[in-house]
Amino acid sequence: MTDITDEEWAANLSEPAAYSGEAPDRSRERLETGPGGEVMGRFREILLRTDDLDWVDKTLAGLSHKMLWRDDASGASIALVRFQPGAGIPSRHAHASNQFMFCLRGRYTYVPTGLTLTEGSFYWNPKGSLHGPTRAEEETVLLEIYDGPHYPTQPDWYASPDDAR
Repeated sequence: MTDITDEEWAANLSEPAAYSGEAPDRSRERLETGPGGEVMGRFREILLRTDDLDWVDKTLAGLSHKMLWRDDASGASIALVRFQPGAGIPSRHAHASNQFMFCLRGRYTYVPTGLTLTEGSFYWNPKGSLHGPTRAEEETVLLEIYDGPHYPTQPDWYASPDDAR
């Protein structure tokens, strides 16, 4: 293992960034003012143990998440999402960016097509593609990634705009 000098460590900082979520919030080294006057953070390596995080309930019954990372400027995000048995997204919808999901456990079904994610399944829903409604056949945990904002407008199944980000 190579030792890192104090000088090298002091210079080992990322560009200022507007990240949020548990990992960046815990790993922000210092705050700086961005080019538009916004407050941004500087980070080094970021490690997050997801077992240390609590599930946060969304306003849609049976859905909770652990937000791992979000770029506030672009809307891109990475989260763990959990659906309780019988819960799901109640209607057809499309996203404002690409949605990627990797099923860690459970069974999550897209009702109209019968497509079911099971442990080890990778799902890509291209930007603008209509899909849903969905239903969790059993408790399901998905790693969900968006490469931009989640929705073009707030879906009616969420009572809070924070749930649609």
